[in-house]
Amino acid sequence: MNQKKQTVQFFKSILKNVNPKEFLPEIVHWDKKSRTLSIHDEKFSLGGHQKAYVIGSGKASPTMAIAMENILADDLEKGFIIAPPDTETSPSKIEMMEGSHPLPDENSVKATKKLISLIEEIPDDSVVINLLSGGTSALMCYPAKGLSIEDFQKTYKILLESGADIHEVNTVRKALSEVKGGRLLSYFNKVTLIDLVISDVPNDELASIGSGPTTPQEISFDKAFKVLKKYMIWNDLPHDVRNHLANKMDEEARNGGSSQTEDIPNHKQWIVSSASKVAQKTKSMLEEQGYKTTLIEPAWSGLVDEFEKHILEHLQNDLIKKSGKNAAVFYGESTVKVTGDGLGGRNQEIALRMAKKLKDYDEPVIFLSAGTDGIDGPTDAAGAVVDQNTFEEAESGGINPNEYIEKNDSYHFFEKFGGHIKTGPTGNNVMDIQLLLIDEN
Repeated sequence: MNQKKQTVQFFKSILKNVNPKEFLPEIVHWDKKSRTLSIHDEKFSLGGHQKAYVIGSGKASPTMAIAMENILADDLEKGFIIAPPDTETSPSKIEMMEGSHPLPDENSVKATKKLISLIEEIPDDSVVINLLSGGTSALMCYPAKGLSIEDFQKTYKILLESGADIHEVNTVRKALSEVKGGRLLSYFNKVTLIDLVISDVPNDELASIGSGPTTPQEISFDKAFKVLKKYMIWNDLPHDVRNHLANKMDEEARNGGSSQTEDIPNHKQWIVSSASKVAQKTKSMLEEQGYKTTLIEPAWSGLVDEFEKHILEHLQNDLIKKSGKNAAVFYGESTVKVTGDGLGGRNQEIALRMAKKLKDYDEPVIFLSAGTDGIDGPTDAAGAVVDQNTFEEAESGGINPNEYIEKNDSYHFFEKFGGHIKTGPTGNNVMDIQLLLIDEN
């Protein structure tokens, strides 16, 4: 097996080590005899009449739900989750509906309305465990009054291709929704709500994970407008979206500024997994294989152009100067300003760009970039792997990598040349992982 294939196998081993079905039972415990739910060191006692419910949404919700079914067993009263399309595994007792990703659709709306119906039916004094992970922003969709799902789809697409970072994108999303930005909290009765969250955002900000449906926070229509003007996409939005934001900005100005969603009593939140934890685990696994490994922190958030420079700086100023087996682990999510009409995702994009840069190195350098959810943009690939020979080998085979870079067509490049990483949906989502490996042995 060549080194690129070995690196792909290593990435797949990372995924197995961070599966929610494996780590959730180490965090959450249910004592049937005392009817006590323990999360880390905190305990919740359920009286004889109290019931436990599980709800959730996001790319990791199916695997998290299966773990919770195993933990609670027959003491689980009922549940409902919103999963990504083509989910291969599903819980047995907890009902599951599929939404759409990366753009919401009618399935997302139907599933969200079904979720709200269940939430409103949950009796007072119940314990509700909410399983939240990345992908929720598209899967849980309930447009504000007067907005259609077509309005949402067009707006989401424009935002995702604008180069705006995740915080800016969510600022706009929250201004157009009935459930994001803590608004879902308004549907709960007098229950104990426990959020178990897998983070896919830089700095693990609860307000941004899945657009924070159960995290109280500021909703600002003026800030949403400023994001849209910053990226010069205001005029590209559907008329009803612009009209909605304009009316809400006027209302906001009359009321003296932005609003704040309210929390409910007896609400606890835990981040049970995150990109930083997975990156640290990746570092340890590389060290076990004999690599002197540097974890590059914090999580990256920004344009892919700047991320490319960031990676190359570490390669040139650190790794390339050392002898032996050396590695760097990056993590986070870059944004791609799409100007071409090709197909790809941010991981395939950065991998193809790095192939062009690595061709100038004599050392054996491997670069891998892949999403831990197994999905890179609107494609069936998780990402791609390249080395210092990829660019010239492609040219020798009659493939011009520069043309694919110009068209943002990384998917079709790797489809022709090879190098795709395909795992299928993983049931997890903790941002992207990038590996930079040098082996001079």
